[in-house]
Order: sequence, then C-alpha cells, then structure tokens
Amino acid sequence: MKKISIFVLLIVAVSVVFAVSIYDVQYTENPGIDELYPSPYEGQTVTLEGVVTGVLYAHYEDNIYIQMPDGGAWSGIYVYACGDSSLAVGDMVSVTGPISEYYGLTELGFATDVTVLSHGNPLPAPVIATTEDMASNEAYEGVLVELRDVFVSAEPTDYGEWYVVDTSQTPCQIDDGFFYLDSVDPEIVITIYDNWAAVRGIVTYSYDDFQLEPRFAEDLIRETSTDEPFITPVSSLTGNHPNPFNPETTIDYNLVEDAFVNIAVYNIKGEKVNNLVNSHETAGNHQVTWTGTDFDGNTVTSGVYFYMLNDNTTEMKKMILLK
Repeated sequence: MKKISIFVLLIVAVSVVFAVSIYDVQYTENPGIDELYPSPYEGQTVTLEGVVTGVLYAHYEDNIYIQMPDGGAWSGIYVYACGDSSLAVGDMVSVTGPISEYYGLTELGFATDVTVLSHGNPLPAPVIATTEDMASNEAYEGVLVELRDVFVSAEPTDYGEWYVVDTSQTPCQIDDGFFYLDSVDPEIVITIYDNWAAVRGIVTYSYDDFQLEPRFAEDLIRETSTDEPFITPVSSLTGNHPNPFNPETTIDYNLVEDAFVNIAVYNIKGEKVNNLVNSHETAGNHQVTWTGTDFDGNTVTSGVYFYMLNDNTTEMKKMILLK
C-alpha cells in the first residue's frame, strides 16, 4: 500500500507538459468573453518551438516573439520573461511555460525552460495584409506582417502611436514596442499624409486594439526594391482646383487604361467622409466635383481633407476647405 500511495503522490506532483505547435495554441473559433478569442491551452504548460522574429528594447530583452518557420496565420506568439536576454532574431528556440491571456493577448509567460536549437535561421515570410485585415484579425496575433502602399492618416502621439491607411480604407495603428523612432534613426520622421511603400512588423494586441510594431528602422520602407516590384499604377491624380476652395472643388484624374476606380474623401482622423467615384471607367482624362458634403449630404466643417484614388494602386493628395 505504501508503494501505491507514493506512486500516486508522484503522479499528482508532476505537472503535465504538452508538446504542441504555436498554431495549436493560437488557433480557435471560440470568441470567448468580449470576443478576445482565448487560447484552447489557456492555463496549461506547453513546449513550443519557433524562430525568434523580434526582441523587445532595452531592459526587456527576454521578451520575444517566436513564429513557426513556415509562417502564415496563427503561427506566432509572444513570449514574456523567458529569462534569457541573449536571444537574437533568427534563433530557433524551444520554450516551455504556461499559456495565459493578458487582457486579450495570448502569451507564454515566465518560461521554465528555454533551449536554443540553432542560430541564424531564415525568418518566415511576412504575411501581406491590408490595414483592415490587420486591425481586426486575431489570426495575425504574434505574426510577422507587411502592409503595402500606405499613407499616414494621423501623426504620432506622445506615446509613439501613429496610424496608416491603405486601399481597404481602414486605419491601422502602428506602435513603438520595439524601438523609438528618434532614438534609432533621426532621419525617420513620421508626418501626416506621408506615403510608405511598406511597413513591416509584428502584430500585437493592447488597449483593445490590434497594432503593428516595426522591429527596427529597416521595417519602414520608403521605396520598393527592384526585385520585388509593386503593381504598376494605371492611373494618376492630377490635382484639384481651386485649392483651397469654397464651396466646391474639381478633382482631375487620368486613367492609362480601363479600370474600376474608387475616389474617396477622408478627414484628418483618417475617417472616410464621402465616396465620389466607385465605378468602372474608360481610359482617359476624368473629373469629379466635391461640394464639401458627407455621405448624408451634410456640409462638413472647414479644414484639411485628403482624397485618395484606388484602382490597382493608391494615390493621395491634400485639399483645404475654407469657410
């Protein structure tokens, strides 16, 4: 009886560790409370393997993101306080620890074991996403994502947050969890209405928002590379006249070939005010007039607005309504 009792006690004392993939931990169709999509492994201790895709800034170097080498949705996770501040981007690691939900962010925290399996591994290819996808998609939590052809719709706050918009017309928050722009590269200045060829980073969730966090200055890309071209534009915005204007202005644009065209007006918060064009049009010169009204025909307040043309690319220009 003594042997059986001791054996039972040993079984109870040993915690169960599950060797699973990051995908297993992250993937869920259960929205949970407040639609925060908790992990099915919440509260359980697991062992995960992945390549380090990001390391947080000074004093938090043992906070990392790891991702499955093949990448894709549901393939990344935040590892909090893993206890090893020597890890670098490209390290393949095995991490053991409990899974928890921190205000909606799935994380493996306070690892009990971290093993470096190899160094210098290639990173998973970033998921190409729209700002709309990224701003509301649990599947990209902890995943390396790239937004293309975006413009800044709101200047940085005192907390380092700024917003970009692409053809999906939904603002997406960019944050500074990895570095402060002015401390890394003083030439990187985020200015409202600026265009960026690409912004790359890791998706996280904080203060009720999904946000993209660039890891270093190289994740902010002004120009496209010659070996990775973007879609060739088939249209252009000539401009609007008069500008400033009151009560209306005419926008001129040119199509190189037939295309489906959308021209929308936004306020300085990045909110869409009105749709001026949303139809298939033939090649050539075109005009559309904006009378300074919103979707409901109400006159908008004076100030700065910008209009964006979308077909298979994006171009934006600024206009000023004076009263």
